[in-house]
Amino acid sequence: MAGASPDREQGKAPWSIAQRLSSLLTVALTALWLVAVVAAAAVVNHETNEVFDSALQETAQRLVPLVVEDFGEQSEGDDHQDEARVIEERLEFASHEEYLVYQVRDAEGHVLLRSHDAPVRAFPAALNRGHAEVGDWRFFTEHYAPADLYVQVGESLAHRREALYETMAGLVAPLALLIPLAGFVIFWTVRRSLAPLAAVRAELDARGGANLAPIAVEAMPRELAPIIDDVNLLLARLGRVLESERAFAANSAHELRTPVAAALAQIQRLAAELQGSHQREAVLARVDQVAATLRRLGDLVEKLLQLARAEAGIALSRDPVDVMPALRLVTEELTRRGAVGQRLDFDDGGWQHLTARIDIDAFGIALRNLIDNALLHGKQGGRVAVFLDGEGAVHVRSEGAAVPPERLARLTERFERAGAEAQGAGLGLAIVEMIVTQSGGSLTLHSPVPGRSDGFEAVLRLDLAERAQVQPAP
Repeated sequence: MAGASPDREQGKAPWSIAQRLSSLLTVALTALWLVAVVAAAAVVNHETNEVFDSALQETAQRLVPLVVEDFGEQSEGDDHQDEARVIEERLEFASHEEYLVYQVRDAEGHVLLRSHDAPVRAFPAALNRGHAEVGDWRFFTEHYAPADLYVQVGESLAHRREALYETMAGLVAPLALLIPLAGFVIFWTVRRSLAPLAAVRAELDARGGANLAPIAVEAMPRELAPIIDDVNLLLARLGRVLESERAFAANSAHELRTPVAAALAQIQRLAAELQGSHQREAVLARVDQVAATLRRLGDLVEKLLQLARAEAGIALSRDPVDVMPALRLVTEELTRRGAVGQRLDFDDGGWQHLTARIDIDAFGIALRNLIDNALLHGKQGGRVAVFLDGEGAVHVRSEGAAVPPERLARLTERFERAGAEAQGAGLGLAIVEMIVTQSGGSLTLHSPVPGRSDGFEAVLRLDLAERAQVQPAP
């Protein structure tokens, strides 16, 4: 089922829906928050200016009665400046920071009275009742007509900006903590929401090509249910197609076995009847050729049957089984093949039991194909070694010239041969790889043999059971 996506084939890293959603939502949340802060800054700036302007006006209006009381009711022509100097000599100002400063001025603009932090020189604002903004200052002027006095209250705009900045800092500062926290919450929520997708992906990855059972849709959300239904329909259709192909291959192979065997028997009978013919040698040579062809056809039929069984998932077994009896049986049977069998050497490495998760018949088919491949394609008359290493892997090693790397990489493909003089069906290694892949193991090919300059080696690693059950003999 699993296959390389176009992005992976082109070297592009696959992207994650969860990461992309989390990133976009976090960026959008941050942008919206910043927009809200800017809008809040505009509102706060407008409202604070209104409050501060009102404070300027209220302060000026409150100061007028106090100033009038201090000055008293002066008749026209009295010297206000002399009276102001008397008041200033009488007042002692304590040192403190003033946000609002004021001046009391007469009609000519002279400063009659001022607050502690107010400048000695008159404010630059005109003596007109109302608000005025000059430079970096904001003023409000109140006029007391009976005494022709002006009270001007001023405030530095820097104070207003400071108040605005501190307010905005209080709104923005939490972002340093809230944005990462919101990002984590968004990522966690998205991952939890996409958990069904991850479950479907994990199930499909774990299945392999032989498991076409439908995916359960009971626990899936409504958005995923139609997709899972379509996948199940595709799996069912694919299963029917594969089953049809397997049935055709198996039935065809079964149908071919009988006529091939019958034809071989007739050829052998014909050879026996021609023993006294004057053309015996020529006819017998042709008969031998036909018999060899029929034997190869019989081997091909047998390989096709094995391939059909392998495609049907014969190796899918999760129950541990001891494969040592099958290993000994296959090697002993092959050693009884006359001259061919005498080339075979077997070393169990001291293992008494080898427990693995694989169907015992499937293991026998895989092992026989590996040994037949070594005997057929190895050096003529060369030795073939079958042995177990310390980790329980089965090694099948043969003598002969090294296989080029580009051809070695294709040997597990169907109908791919190593190019040796001995001809085979080109299905043996393909069947072995299919079986070990289904059972959770692996097949590794080496040529030349590690540590040598020639030879060929196939390493069959099984999905072993608990190590306590896989103990070499003492």
